Amino acid sequence: MPYTTDPGEFIREQERRVIKYYSTNKSKLSGFQGRQDFIDWYLHEIHFNENKCHYCKTSILDIRKLLNAGLIAGRLVKGGGLRGPNFEIDRMNPNGIYEWRNCVLSCYYCNNDKSNTFDYETYIDIIGPAKRHAWQLLLNRLT
Repeated sequence: MPYTTDPGEFIREQERRVIKYYSTNKSKLSGFQGRQDFIDWYLHEIHFNENKCHYCKTSILDIRKLLNAGLIAGRLVKGGGLRGPNFEIDRMNPNGIYEWRNCVLSCYYCNNDKSNTFDYETYIDIIGPAKRHAWQLLLNRLT
């Protein structure tokens, strides 16, 4: 089934998804002051960043278009899920806790790539922009 690329439908999907995400990951999200604090932060970040990854500044809707077209692949996870079509929560300082001051929404590809390998500044200044360029080259194939 293709992933939605309609902005309104995407937001409604994320509103449902974030509730489930919190329930599943409540223990690691202890730096947030409860469920509603986390949900409010998450939805604010989506809106504030205009559906774009914090690092590569690529719209998650464009990434979904690339997934739908088969130009990129996601990664299967237990339970039949797929990493790739949704934002992930990255800790800017991987040694810090999950809290609003230390977390950003990123695409799976940046989150997986940055991991604990690169520091925040290196990733945001060098690798994120390069990844944005690569995404744009792929997106150009769709037109």
